[in-house]
Amino acid sequence: MPDPSTSILRQVTGVRSGESDVELSIAARPAGTVGRMPGYLTGESLAEQGIETTLPNLPELELPPADPHPYAVRISWVAPDTVRITVAPPGAGVLADDGTWLGVVTDPGAANVPVTVADTGRAVVVESAALRVSIDRERFALRLDDVATGAEILRTAERLRQAAGLPVAPPVLANRDGITLNLELGPGEDILGFGEQFGRLVKNGQRLVLRCEDALGTGTGLAYKPVPVWHSSAGYTGFVNTGAVVTADVGHSMPSVFGLTVADDALDLYVVGGGGPRERLRSYTALTGRATVPPLWAFGYWMGRCRYHSREEMLDVASRARELGVPLDVLHCDPDWLVVDRLNCDFIWNEERFGNRRQFVEDLAALHTRLSVWELPYLDPASPRFAEAESKGYLVRRADGELAEIDKTPAPDGRPRMLVDFTNPDAVAWWQEMHEEFLADGVAVFKTDFGEGLPDGTTPHGGLPGHHAHNLYPLYYNGAVWDAVARTTGRSALVWGRSGWAGSQRYPGQWGGDAESTVAGMQATLRGGLSYAMSAPGFWSHDIGGFYGPELTPELYVRWTQFGAMSPLMRAHGLRPREPWRFGDRALEICRRWIRLRYELLPYLWQVAHESARNGWPVLRPLAFEYPDDPVAAGIDGQFMLGSELLVVPVFDDGDPAVRRRFYVPAGRWTDVLTDETVEGPAFLTREVPLERIPVLARDGAILPRVPVDGHVRRTDDLIGRPWTLHVYGDGDVADRELTGFDGHSTRVTVSGGTVTAEGSQPVSGRARRSGMSS
Repeated sequence: MPDPSTSILRQVTGVRSGESDVELSIAARPAGTVGRMPGYLTGESLAEQGIETTLPNLPELELPPADPHPYAVRISWVAPDTVRITVAPPGAGVLADDGTWLGVVTDPGAANVPVTVADTGRAVVVESAALRVSIDRERFALRLDDVATGAEILRTAERLRQAAGLPVAPPVLANRDGITLNLELGPGEDILGFGEQFGRLVKNGQRLVLRCEDALGTGTGLAYKPVPVWHSSAGYTGFVNTGAVVTADVGHSMPSVFGLTVADDALDLYVVGGGGPRERLRSYTALTGRATVPPLWAFGYWMGRCRYHSREEMLDVASRARELGVPLDVLHCDPDWLVVDRLNCDFIWNEERFGNRRQFVEDLAALHTRLSVWELPYLDPASPRFAEAESKGYLVRRADGELAEIDKTPAPDGRPRMLVDFTNPDAVAWWQEMHEEFLADGVAVFKTDFGEGLPDGTTPHGGLPGHHAHNLYPLYYNGAVWDAVARTTGRSALVWGRSGWAGSQRYPGQWGGDAESTVAGMQATLRGGLSYAMSAPGFWSHDIGGFYGPELTPELYVRWTQFGAMSPLMRAHGLRPREPWRFGDRALEICRRWIRLRYELLPYLWQVAHESARNGWPVLRPLAFEYPDDPVAAGIDGQFMLGSELLVVPVFDDGDPAVRRRFYVPAGRWTDVLTDETVEGPAFLTREVPLERIPVLARDGAILPRVPVDGHVRRTDDLIGRPWTLHVYGDGDVADRELTGFDGHSTRVTVSGGTVTAEGSQPVSGRARRSGMSS
């Protein structure tokens, strides 16, 4: 029997045109299935549905009711290359909204994008300067073409049917689960993205449920930072503007169908077409925000442990780093700084363990180290501040009016923990004021841990629908803290966040959560970062050594440190000690070299950071981002680009012997910056890699500014004012390259015949060196 809740959008019954939008009235038909047969049946005639009545074994078909009910589809342009397609019941608020109501979209785009509308009687065609949307009137099929090339870049899956002619993937299907858009996967089409997913970078064959979870690792199939943004190699980027759970079935259930189900009665889809991932991410982040460049010290080496238990312990770590010549910018303190410290944060400083807070910060500063402190957005009823938060309405409540308790995250003592309501401006101000006291004492940064625990069925203060609240909670939480830091300090702000959603890139940075201390954990971590880069581009990092598990060997710690030294941000952290001297003299020596190499490369990383912030690009990049036309690049998820110039090949191994590492180099000539070996691509190469190094290759044409680092460099502050040396790779001259100095001012450099001329505030050496880097 047909499910009365299921319907298929079928015919266009009306068209209303505006200046930059078109609203279509749609007849949706009740639909059902035929026994266990795949496919859907409506009440229309068999001929209208395309049913193959001559099929010998066609069963008796019981047609659903034929009476249609209305839906609306609005097609609007926010930029010539960006179309918004909104499907909802008539009169739904989202049809009239400019896209900003959830707080994911921050800039609704241009008010009037020139478009043309043509109604041929068979199809409605809406066209901007860049994209053409065609909607078939009789069967509500939708196609999107690139105007410049004429190429089809997206189409719904109405052509896909089973033997009896029943459609298996109607373009838009609505039922109790929400609303589903079915797209046809083209031959060779790859889908990448969907946030920090720890599986393979190409998502074809996977079914992903986009719901923020305390994933408890990188191997559970859950995600801390899912993002409803993806890239298609057919030439578009998609973004679902929602907080509701999204299920992305990328050829998993049906090999040629990409199905998107939103647990809502509306679908609000943005499609950016034309160009490559660079151009499309620039357009996407124009809508949802871009990261600002964190302070220079954020790019230095961080260390932490879960947990340091006292000021003496942390001061000893900072002192030991100085004694051993390990540069260190930030030392992180997990929850022991609190009095009530188990899944609770009330900003009551534990003086018994850490003494006076300002004095502790000053003592660390005397050792040239800044302080990072942990937090989460949950309150324990045992906290002295719980009663205040409850009485003033600062905590999230359920639909029945009772306080909401955190969901799924295990609590050590069984007591419930409640959540701060970041839709309540007064609650946000209260939370931010408590940060201000810490910032006034010199605390540098907050690790915004957790945030995935908002249960379903809540009624947030701001009127946000409950089914949107869970996934949006991390965005609001991290935004509140980031804003507090920015406003209080007057500098570019930084958090160290674990949970996230669409738009989280505007609150740098994020880290990859609690990876296991295994080779598999390290590999999954990189895959998560590459996937996140395509959806929330900015400043992402990870815990060097992994967070948990007894399996971490000195050799795996070294390999992970090498990966971390080439990452956007660099932090060693875990349940057990992660200081490099804890892994033996050899590991210390190798790790110290790589930490110093990172500091040498900070002038280059500083350029990448500014480029990324300007354009809405990731710092750590999949090869598919830089080489979208390379048919091999999309499937490469064991290596990465650091900016446009450096190809980094981590080694996933936990043993001492040299490893035979196979990796891919794209087209062109590449030089290993550690060995000076030159190779030609495109090609797969195999090299024997000792523990002391990994392949790091510069492409021809690269110009890498470096700063000398010796045993006197204790932190990034010591690099300011030191002259940079330019390393130029390739035979050609590099002219008129603009570099951003550590002071934020520009210096224009010209390289000609190996001679460097520079104009600006940053001192640059007079000779360009085309050579490998010292290790």
